[in-house]
Amino acid sequence: MKIFFKQTIQLFKVYILGLFLFAILRFVYLIRFGEEGIFSNFSSDIISSFITGMRFDTQILCYSFALIFLLNFLLFIPKEKLRKLLVSFSKIYSIVILTLLVFILFIDHQFYTYFQTHINILAYGFLEDDTSAVMASVWSDHPVIKLLLAIALMVFVIIKVVNHFYKSPKELTKSLNVFVSIGLIILIVGLFGLGIRGSIGIFPLQVDDSTVSENRFINSLTLNGLFTLEKAIEEKNESRKPVYKTDVIKNSGYSNFNKLLADYRGLPVDSISGEDNFFETTKHDSLLEVDPPNVIFILMESFGGYYLNFHSEKLNLFGSLEEHLDEGVLFTNFLSSTQGTIYSLENIVINKNNPIVSNTNKRFESFKSSIAFPYVNAGYKTTFITGGKLGWRNLQDFIPNQYFKESYGKAKILKTNSKATTNTWGVYDEFLFEDIFNQLDNKSPQMIFALSTTNHTPYEIPSDYKSYPISISDSLKQAIMANEDIAEANFRAYQYANDCLGKFLTKLKSSEFSENTIVAVSGDHNSFALFPLHNSVMEEKDNHIVPFFLSIPEQYKKSLHINEDRYGSHKDIFPTLINLSLSNQKYFSLGNDLFDKTKADSLFYGINDYYYFGDPKMPKTLLDKKVNTRNILNSYYFAQ
Repeated sequence: MKIFFKQTIQLFKVYILGLFLFAILRFVYLIRFGEEGIFSNFSSDIISSFITGMRFDTQILCYSFALIFLLNFLLFIPKEKLRKLLVSFSKIYSIVILTLLVFILFIDHQFYTYFQTHINILAYGFLEDDTSAVMASVWSDHPVIKLLLAIALMVFVIIKVVNHFYKSPKELTKSLNVFVSIGLIILIVGLFGLGIRGSIGIFPLQVDDSTVSENRFINSLTLNGLFTLEKAIEEKNESRKPVYKTDVIKNSGYSNFNKLLADYRGLPVDSISGEDNFFETTKHDSLLEVDPPNVIFILMESFGGYYLNFHSEKLNLFGSLEEHLDEGVLFTNFLSSTQGTIYSLENIVINKNNPIVSNTNKRFESFKSSIAFPYVNAGYKTTFITGGKLGWRNLQDFIPNQYFKESYGKAKILKTNSKATTNTWGVYDEFLFEDIFNQLDNKSPQMIFALSTTNHTPYEIPSDYKSYPISISDSLKQAIMANEDIAEANFRAYQYANDCLGKFLTKLKSSEFSENTIVAVSGDHNSFALFPLHNSVMEEKDNHIVPFFLSIPEQYKKSLHINEDRYGSHKDIFPTLINLSLSNQKYFSLGNDLFDKTKADSLFYGINDYYYFGDPKMPKTLLDKKVNTRNILNSYYFAQ
């Protein structure tokens, strides 16, 4: 009994050390990422976040040391060798686990510098992405040596302190009454169970319990990266489970599919005639029948909309794209569908929300929700081009099954263009755009989907690129969380990608294809490298906004209702393009045609994962209903 209590006390000391280390790293998180004035404006909330954060830390520590806690009960076995072995194991285990936990928290800090959030499911990209390219970005964007030294210092402290805990522990001088001992053991087990549960209420500790303030950053301060990593693992495992249509309806709160679809469409229930209502048909258009346009859609890497606010002569972020922005149609109240490239790409290509299918055996299936499906039916040649590797995220399997007649990446571009050069992620954007132009011909109309790669860490651009001025003002430097060198490299890569796009449009407009080629451009997600999400200037929408730009020849623009203030997101890109380019074709539609003259401006909205916004004239209850029903319908369509 004495030995059991002694080792339990040692474990409690290790727990206190863990809490202390977690608190230090939480404070560092606050200092590094907190907005200016946060201490004076939210001092009481910060205290609450640390107190609540201790509950999250306790839960993680209790889970982490549950093995030792259970093994301590073996100390009741009167075997001296076993007891010594258990004590030695407990010491080594404590050192290893605390080191691992601290290491993950350091990773969480650096994860935040890019994604503006704790570790989440996007972390799986390290394994599923081009890992060597990711490592190159890590080396260029993060102070790896300094981080390793800081981690080494913490590991040194952990080893010294834990060794001190386990060095000749003092014997308990008094023997305890057997009933008192049993009572203490029950209390210890109860407290440990409470630590694992994290709550004395009906429900165990959950992410919702992190909300202690109106300030989103302080709420994120409450959590730790280990807790969110656990949730990311749960989410990943959940995404692998089969989803059935009957369960989707059952869990939706709707009694049947027709009522759900009627609510989404804003139509009477008796007008709904089954799942065919997922599809709409474009109007008959004699011009499109006689002269169908080429359609080029370019998904630009990290083409964030927030950067548009900082363009000037001294900080030129557009390059040769600037003149084309004035001539085309630019929607700025527009959201990417997700925070990650592959997630946004799937959302656009097959209209599917998370979880993605390209990392499952479903990547070999063909979905009629594909944006290429109506173009194939209309006689178009459909092509997918990426500046990176076609094998990235299994695109070589996924894309050809989605009605793209041809698909290729940097390998073919390098083979066909002897001048093409590469960086960490693929060919430079200028060679991608050159290849896109070379695909155009007068034999048949084409729909080309292109994915750029250059505007990505480590922000490499060609050595012979003649850049426009990049001068960062002092006021802008104060708003940027990255160091000046990374900020300049980021702005220059953003400028380079836009300049390449601008030069492509200039070349296109002076060619034989100028009068029959529609070009549309958006970003896969915002750029997260420079600006902290949680500051007094940046609104939440700024972290999700990407531009949606269209260059439309005059003959296809004449009858359009153009209102650049309309709200939208990735879900609306191809409903807009398909209605703009195809006559009398059926297409999958859980989005809006942004040029639709029959629909009021107040009915347009955009969705980015769990964040969404709509026209200010749309009632919040209606917006909530549209987003909720759309998400349910999306799950239903792709369920088994």
